[in-house]
This record gives sequence, structure tokens and C-alpha cells, in this order.
Amino acid sequence: MKALLVLLCGVMTAPAALGAELPAPIAEAGAGRAQCYAPNTAGKTCNSLARYKLENDGTISKTSLTLLSKSPLITMETVSPVTIKNGQVCGAIRKQDIEKAKFMSDGKPLDPKAAATLRQQINVALKDTFNHDICTEFTVDGGALVAKGTIDGAALPGSLPVIWVSQEDGYKVGP
Repeated sequence: MKALLVLLCGVMTAPAALGAELPAPIAEAGAGRAQCYAPNTAGKTCNSLARYKLENDGTISKTSLTLLSKSPLITMETVSPVTIKNGQVCGAIRKQDIEKAKFMSDGKPLDPKAAATLRQQINVALKDTFNHDICTEFTVDGGALVAKGTIDGAALPGSLPVIWVSQEDGYKVGP
């Protein structure tokens, strides 16, 4: 659950406009790169992929594609606004983002009944975290980039490895 919070608050999948000026720590997204959380470099998979886009009104949106199930392969795509505060990516998990989420099974849209059931389960599991300030700090630990999360300023346990990837790298969300 805590890992899902960090993944959802640190990740999205709509390509960022090339050349867009995004601030640190997500400046690389302006060159079309995505954050790959918990990467499997041998299999070129991630537990989540996050992309950031600078919108015309100056806000930043984050599109996250997150692994929900390995077998069958089920993913959830959400889009939500984020801000940069004190060098961290901050946002909130909002019920409206889960209501608009897209669910895929093995690359195909999940049937509406199954998607509704899954959406209801996610709403129940995350209800206590809706609309709380969740921030992700990116630091280097042992030469590797890691994501560490907070919720309303309180540290979440653990951290997740993160790498920046481009579309040409061939990474996808999967086990």
C-alpha cells in the first residue's frame, strides 16, 4: 500500500512536450524521458512509469502507469496535477483521478464490469489517503537514484529505486 502511494504520487504516462521547461527534479521529463520505478533492467520493466507534462496554463500534470497485478498483467493509468515544493514532487491522490483511471489487462482495456470492481477496491484501499499532501523526494543512495515519500510531512517507510528512461529504451510496466 505504501509503495503504491509513492508510485502513484511519483508517476504518469502522457508524453511530455519535447523541450518543455520543467523544474528540477523532473527536468529530464522535458526531454521526453519518464521515471521508471523499481526497474528490472534485464527485462526492461518497471512497477510504474511516470511522465510529467507542463500544461499551457503553467501547471504540471503527471501521468502514472502502475502495475496492479502480474498475472494477469493489469495496469492502471491516472493523471493528476503535481507541484514542486522544496525540490520534491508533491500532489494528492484524489478520488476523481481514480474514477477517471484507465485499466488495462495485457495491453487491452479491462471490461467495464471488471474495471468498476477494481476501481471500487482501489477507492476503498486508498480512501484514507485521498487529498493528503504526498511528496516524493529523489536522492542518490549508493550511486543510484531513489524515491522517498512523505504524507502530510510524515515519512513513508522505505524507498524505491528510480531510473530515467526514454521511449527508445523500450521499458514498459510489467513484472
